[in-house]
Amino acid sequence: MRDDHPVHDPDDGSDEADGPGAELSSRHLEPLPAGPLVAVAVVGAVLGRLLRVVADAVDTAAPVSWLQVGALAFLAAALGGVAVHTRRQVRSTAVTLDPERMVNRLVLARAATVVGALLAGGYVGYGLSWLDAHPDLVVPRVGVALAAAVASLTVLVGGKWLEWACRVPKRDPHP
Repeated sequence: MRDDHPVHDPDDGSDEADGPGAELSSRHLEPLPAGPLVAVAVVGAVLGRLLRVVADAVDTAAPVSWLQVGALAFLAAALGGVAVHTRRQVRSTAVTLDPERMVNRLVLARAATVVGALLAGGYVGYGLSWLDAHPDLVVPRVGVALAAAVASLTVLVGGKWLEWACRVPKRDPHP
């Protein structure tokens, strides 16, 4: 192990630990809380409702299809696979973790969680906007939108699972 920085001795009276990196060494990343995800889902619901208004204004077909449901399910499965692989690497003592790769996976996890919440809210808002339509349109449009919302929730869950998989267990504090 290379040590490019001097070790700070708290008893020596110096204030080196008060530098710009001191607070980073003592803080830990916490999992993304539910509050911001709910707020993002609400914003998504409003945008989903507006999507119906815009689609009607430009007289276009429904922008939600089974293709999106399949793509979101595939993304959720890929996130689950990465989460399983990451958890095995983190738990293995024989594998040396690449910090950049782990940060990239954490960023992917957080992005997937936020995007999953946004899309779930958007598809729910879009589906609810069709409840006042002709009965022949309600079932197919609302059904596809709700299936897409469920697939979006699986992306959110896959992102949270990957975020959990990135957590490194506490080891002996005195190596």
